[in-house]
Amino acid sequence: MNLEQVLEEAAYARPGYSLVAFKEAALPNYLLTTRLITLEKKALGPIEEACLGAVDAGLADPDDISSFLGLSRVVLNSVLAGLNTNECINYSRPTDWSKATVTLTEKGRTTLRTMHETVPQETVVKFVFDPYQRKIRFVSTTSLFRPGEVRERGWYEVPLCGAKRPDVEDIPLNDIDKVLQKLPRRDEGSRELLAARRIERREMHFLPCIMLFYRALASEEVQVAFYLEDGFSLEHENVFRELGGPKQAGANFALEAPEMPQLGDLVEGLGGQQRVDELLSIEREIATSATPETAESVKTNVSLAATAASDEPPSRKGASRLRAMTQRCIRMHEHPGLLKKALTGSKSRLLIVSPWITHQVIDNMFVMSLEALLRNGVEVTVAYGLADEDGTRGPDKANQKPAITQRAERELSDIQRRFDNFKLVFLGNTHRKLLVSDNSFAVVTSFNWLSFRGDPGKKARDEFGFLVTEPEDVEAIFQDGTELVAEGYSGPSEAKSRVDRKR
Repeated sequence: MNLEQVLEEAAYARPGYSLVAFKEAALPNYLLTTRLITLEKKALGPIEEACLGAVDAGLADPDDISSFLGLSRVVLNSVLAGLNTNECINYSRPTDWSKATVTLTEKGRTTLRTMHETVPQETVVKFVFDPYQRKIRFVSTTSLFRPGEVRERGWYEVPLCGAKRPDVEDIPLNDIDKVLQKLPRRDEGSRELLAARRIERREMHFLPCIMLFYRALASEEVQVAFYLEDGFSLEHENVFRELGGPKQAGANFALEAPEMPQLGDLVEGLGGQQRVDELLSIEREIATSATPETAESVKTNVSLAATAASDEPPSRKGASRLRAMTQRCIRMHEHPGLLKKALTGSKSRLLIVSPWITHQVIDNMFVMSLEALLRNGVEVTVAYGLADEDGTRGPDKANQKPAITQRAERELSDIQRRFDNFKLVFLGNTHRKLLVSDNSFAVVTSFNWLSFRGDPGKKARDEFGFLVTEPEDVEAIFQDGTELVAEGYSGPSEAKSRVDRKR
């Protein structure tokens, strides 16, 4: 599944609802090793066929059968024993001194007529059982992932929500029979399922999916959907809702107001004196907006506020209003696509500021894209990091997570050693999230660029960003971010002095 394509499709898939959060996730499935009792229909061998034919013709003495077929008694006795075990003949000797006799059973006559013999067998079969739908899933085991692989990829393990582990009686025999008929066979015979004797082993495996959190535009209803390899799964959505899954998966947190980016530097970049009261009003208005129409109105208000705060003459105010066309609000699901666009399309410079970095984002595809940029001469800077109050680098105490995971740090440090045009900078006190690509676009956002791919281990929440494409505005944001990387942030007094220097 391509995450960007899934989010683009999902964003408009549910009229009346807004896509507010997502998680790269994995649905639990059981890989069951089950012992079955079957009837195997095998083609009758030529020697067995000849023996049954001789008995059917009236030969009852084993010596007569041996002479007629030209078989030694050692070979014939073995064949007769097998036919007797399979109940195709009756082999009897009334007394020790009397001769043995061989007669056909009804099963033997049927076997001779069909040229197939039916033999009971115990067969061990593996198949995938869906604990939500309580039925077998016809998927390849190669598409499943073990628990360790799921954790390694940072996927969210969808909770079972009380769905019990399967027993033999929970598995529909019709489904097992379908699995059985699909298994390859060495001969052209067939087999018939009699019973599932027992489950010998249950292994938890996971099927990749995208969990999508939708919020109703006209109410506080939240829906949780599942996107699998073949599209939306309404069956999983309905069962998950009935089991109380949305609450366990953190769907209620999708109703919270999004964490807001700081728009002060952005409006300062538009030129003119910053008006704090107007900015606070704008931020409050955006924080309470719930519909695309409201967000569009807020976007216009941001542009008008910036124009009103500027020192431009009236003749240029109309042109400033046109700059609203180069600015817009972006929702959570749009962020991954913008990061991918920056990684694949930047020509001269790329700046990413993200408090946390994890190897779930710094994966092979990210590393390959970054190295391609660097080989093309693009200047790339990645700045990150929160630290303790004393400046000690380590886990953020509030969230108990490191500023950068060991594997991500190892990958990026190796790139920094090999490329002079790459900088990895630990800031230690930033909560800023910036993405600047050339003079093409800049994003000021609440989205954690380098640690968040749906935040699989956390509760679902909304994310909000502001996209700017006006070159002058992009440059202003880039310069402010560059100063942060070079000098850090030391509090309000230093920030004010910077603003004074700009003026």
